[in-house]
Amino acid sequence: MEEPLYPKTERLRLADYLQRVLENNSTIQARLAGFHSSRSLLKAEDGLYEPAFVGSTEWVDRKRPNTIEIERSLRSGGEFIERNWTYGAGVEVRTPIGGRVRIGASGRELRNNVQRTVIVDLDAEYELSADALVEQPLLKNAGWNVTYAPRRMAARTAELAFQDYRHDLMQIIAQAETAYWELSLAQEQVRLSRDSVKIAQTLLDDNRARFAAGRGAELDVLESQAGLAMRQSRLSAARQRHVEAINRVAVYFGGWPQSDGFQYETTQSPQVTPVSVEQLRGGESVLAQSPNLLRAYSQVEQEKIRVKVAKNQRLPQVDLTGAFATSGLGYDWKSSYTDVEKINFPQWRVGLQMRVPLLAGIRERNELTAARQRLLQAERNARELEVQVRTELDAAVRRVEATATTARSNRAGAEFRAALLRDRLKAREAGRMETRIVLEAEQELLQARLELLDSEVEFQRTLLELQVLKGSLLKNRGVELSMEELQKKTRDWMRTPGVPLDALRYQAPTNIPTPSATE
Repeated sequence: MEEPLYPKTERLRLADYLQRVLENNSTIQARLAGFHSSRSLLKAEDGLYEPAFVGSTEWVDRKRPNTIEIERSLRSGGEFIERNWTYGAGVEVRTPIGGRVRIGASGRELRNNVQRTVIVDLDAEYELSADALVEQPLLKNAGWNVTYAPRRMAARTAELAFQDYRHDLMQIIAQAETAYWELSLAQEQVRLSRDSVKIAQTLLDDNRARFAAGRGAELDVLESQAGLAMRQSRLSAARQRHVEAINRVAVYFGGWPQSDGFQYETTQSPQVTPVSVEQLRGGESVLAQSPNLLRAYSQVEQEKIRVKVAKNQRLPQVDLTGAFATSGLGYDWKSSYTDVEKINFPQWRVGLQMRVPLLAGIRERNELTAARQRLLQAERNARELEVQVRTELDAAVRRVEATATTARSNRAGAEFRAALLRDRLKAREAGRMETRIVLEAEQELLQARLELLDSEVEFQRTLLELQVLKGSLLKNRGVELSMEELQKKTRDWMRTPGVPLDALRYQAPTNIPTPSATE
């Protein structure tokens, strides 16, 4: 009896296998981490309008000589000495239309050698002020388009990361499912090759017995030996393909059969299910699910945002500033605050500041031209991609139809070859058929069965390629989530990324066959 490849055998249902892929595949987890990173950057842009508290304090210890002019007014003895404390605090916030508002207060505790020349016992003077400042761009850097551009760009970047995640998830599921069917094919190739070796061995033993009894020719023995050697060689090649198929299946969920000691076996075999052309095409709405197209559309929207900002930057810079302040001065903080509270010394200030490039804005003009050119490029790329997807979709539908037809024809051919082999074996037992003809019939049957298996796997492969192209694969398997749902369901996993990703739950589509009767 043939020894297994590895000590232990694990039988895999397709749904269980793909669930394991969703939980452990590193590529899926990497894309998911990139998606969460983009969403965090999007939330970071919401902090643009977060109010900020600004505080300061300063100690000044200064001594300087007085000029004659200053000395005549100060009469401080030829030099001015001061030791002051300065305090400041305020709240700043940006406005949604590009302005800046600041409300704050400042205080100064003043001590110098001039004060006592006026009031002998004066310890210090206290100065308080409260102010409100508004700065508002009127043309350049003004308006919603400019102010919200970073957040809108971050939202599009998050959309791009989400579509990258969807694209890679589809590719991984399709490749993993294809690897599953290829393992099923490899298992059947080994089984059919082993059965073929048994038939050739039986014919060899029978021909040897006949030759020894004088009822057969030596040529029949030699033909049987050659047929057996060829089939043993085919069995060895099939076993090698089987090992490679097991490793391909394991790599998608991070397994290592040689180290783990597991020989994975499939419990389901590919089947050709009837699918209508209308069902395959899915109408025009299928383009709305394609991750490549959605990514291209997001890139177009990004370039439109850049064009709007670049147009704004071509405007002259005209900024409106306005400020109101009230101040107070006293021999203590309380008396100084009284002046501020009563607005005894109000101050108003309104101004305009304008800056216009003398050469018509060389930088801004060319940046706008470049932004328009990038937008044109993105639009043309999206249009070309849409045409390409439509063309590939039509070709993919035809491939699915062709492989289905081929599989049905191969099944009919395999059934005919099986009946033909049975008839020739009966004829040989009756002595009316040569060994060579029986071996040829068996070889033709084996080839027909292998072609049938290949065509069934190819049907599944083309069907997966079509679903990836349409962008419907995730929806068909129950793992299509919106950005908000994906972020919510995988938030806990991001906190402990070392554990399996159990937020995605695989659901087998209706076109996947149920486990075979031999399971």
